[in-house]
Amino acid sequence: YGNDVRQKANLSNFLIQVQHSGWPSEVDNDWLRAIIEADPLTTTREVAEELNVNHSTVIQHLKQIGKVKKLDKWVPHELTENQKNRRFEVLSSLIPCNNKEPFLDRIVMCNEKWILYDNWQWPAQWLDWEEAPKHFPKPNLHQKKVMVTVWWSAASLIHYSFLNPSETITSEKYAQQIDEMHWKLQCLQLALVNKKDPILLHNNARPHVTQPTLQKLNELGYKVLPHLPYSPDLLPTNYHFFKHLDNFLQGKNFQSQ
Repeated sequence: YGNDVRQKANLSNFLIQVQHSGWPSEVDNDWLRAIIEADPLTTTREVAEELNVNHSTVIQHLKQIGKVKKLDKWVPHELTENQKNRRFEVLSSLIPCNNKEPFLDRIVMCNEKWILYDNWQWPAQWLDWEEAPKHFPKPNLHQKKVMVTVWWSAASLIHYSFLNPSETITSEKYAQQIDEMHWKLQCLQLALVNKKDPILLHNNARPHVTQPTLQKLNELGYKVLPHLPYSPDLLPTNYHFFKHLDNFLQGKNFQSQ
């Protein structure tokens, strides 16, 4: 306890010395903005050293100019210029098509997702200031799981199907699920099936583009919305439906399928 008191006293003395060290307490916000925007990865301590000011002064002025620190976001693939151009061409072509004949309400979306039996949640702990947090073992990356395929539209959930534990989707299985989904869609939105022709939006995973799948879609009269490789952000199932599903599953444990 005595050591803690001395450490806090030393810290207080250090802060007092900093206040009277002669470091400028103000910086030019335009200059600070130029430094940050030139290199967003630079640290506040590096900026403080460059401007010869206190570290806390930099943080204060970053708040004034509306800058916040955000973690980098991983992407599945760095797109080449050709892939970016192709992506722009495809997306641009859909705009006049929708203006001419709106098709958003005709889209049926689909994707697969692994559901873990044990959806471990990172625990947060309320502790005293000097108390070290407890350690927890990392969850098993190869634990029991089951794959679910979800089919939905802007109007409603159409169909979902669980595979057997550790079983993955195949083209034959996918074609079978298309049949099941189509039957349910006839019950839910008969006008869409009979008059408008549904449009399927899914990614280009191999079971989605093999001959049995294409043959089944052609047989049922489905059109397929173009989807470019490495574009999970263009699938509402990924960034909307599954995001909410992850939030629902957080912390839940299942004993059986």
